[in-house]
Amino acid sequence: MFQLSSFEEIAGVAHGIEVLNPNLVARIRRAADQLNPHEIAAYLADAITEAADAAHIRSFEEAQFGEASADAIVDCEYHDELAAAWSLVAAEHQLVSPDLLFTFDGSVH
Repeated sequence: MFQLSSFEEIAGVAHGIEVLNPNLVARIRRAADQLNPHEIAAYLADAITEAADAAHIRSFEEAQFGEASADAIVDCEYHDELAAAWSLVAAEHQLVSPDLLFTFDGSVH
């Protein structure tokens, strides 16, 4: 599971996604240029929810069958990257603050 423990780790994830998948980040930046802050926040929330769902499916398959299917692994990795990219874009639009993130326990899923 993906769990954040400090804001520096969040910055590392955001920077990492830009290096690992620059095309995805560029595509999301272009899309976000046409969106208002509420829409960007909604896309971020959806991406986080989808990442959590994919992680739960992967965990279930690992627990049930001893290993996850290739589809579950790929889905989980893709949705994690998508959530990281939307997080980066949301931070660039100043929609994500460390104080807000740590109001909760700091976990994404």
